[in-house]
Amino acid sequence: MKAFFQNHACRWSRCTAAALIAGGLLTIPAFAAEITPSATKITLAQSQKSFTVDVSLQESEQFAGAEFGLKLPDGMTLDQVEFLDQTIQDAAHTPEVTADGLSFFGFYAAENVFSGKMNVARLTFIYDGAADASIVLGRSKVVTVQEDGTTVGDTSSEPFTIEVTRKSSSSSGGSSFGNSSSGNTGTTKPEQPSNPFTDLDGHWAKDVVLEAVRDGLFSGTSATTFSPNQPVTRGMLVTVLHRMEGTPAGSGQPFADVASDAYYADAVAWAAEHGIVAGISETTFAPNDSVTREQMAAILYRYAQSQGADVTGRADLTAFADVSEISGYAKDALSWANASGLISGRSASVLAPKDNATRAEAASILVRFEQKIP
Repeated sequence: MKAFFQNHACRWSRCTAAALIAGGLLTIPAFAAEITPSATKITLAQSQKSFTVDVSLQESEQFAGAEFGLKLPDGMTLDQVEFLDQTIQDAAHTPEVTADGLSFFGFYAAENVFSGKMNVARLTFIYDGAADASIVLGRSKVVTVQEDGTTVGDTSSEPFTIEVTRKSSSSSGGSSFGNSSSGNTGTTKPEQPSNPFTDLDGHWAKDVVLEAVRDGLFSGTSATTFSPNQPVTRGMLVTVLHRMEGTPAGSGQPFADVASDAYYADAVAWAAEHGIVAGISETTFAPNDSVTREQMAAILYRYAQSQGADVTGRADLTAFADVSEISGYAKDALSWANASGLISGRSASVLAPKDNATRAEAASILVRFEQKIP
């Protein structure tokens, strides 16, 4: 294995990946990298099959690559690995293989070029089971290249466990947020995961954002940031709804600006097929455009209709001074969303229908949707 990192003909896909899985690299406890998931508790809706978790790695010493082996329960598969940090994207990647009962993924370079805290990858899992389950980091190896060209691997990082639970059919809504008059009472607020996001400290939506992350609806924009005040995009919003629905397949992509390999491609196809979203033209979806609060209400209104939910409730919005700014197409949707306790005003007199919805607002609204809309 000495020549592995020096010989481009010997890639991890043929040499080092196999050696890692077989334990063939020299292992010394030189240092222990900190490997952490973005959430340690995930709650899935009854019909939800897909969820995502980010994995980060922190190491003060320089290293040349890392590989991770996850022990998955019956009925769960690792469907996709999306490398996030730019330096890791630019590196080579080990093949995603299953060996010794573990699902492996990893990255490597020819030299010790990695260090610090890195958001390694966003993992998408598919789970068809009904029982509670656990994902365990069963094996990890952080590899360094020595001066003589040999490689050594450290396997002493602490493992992590992600608990996955599925809501039962008897589960009812949780705590209400915002100015809702129809929120459920007498329920216990779910346990929140630890907060990996430095930009949530002191933020009004901290708890509900962490709940959305725990439920697999959202993930961070990096290992340490959620970007709560960043506008939510059309692609983001339909992706979350698609996850809530259990990631069903669509019947074809009608929009020319949605690449087949885009993270939101399946979600857009599904949402368009069911009339939940429309393009800004017959061939253009504009996935990166921001979503306004009234647009979000309209999309949720159509999503609720597609679920057979009761959307007849209406609120009197005349108390809001900017009620006249609501677009005609969104009046019923915003009135319903307000009556349902999903969308409240930004103040007692301002609804801000044409303001962009932020990621924090979207997380809060979608958690409430799961709790309140049967």
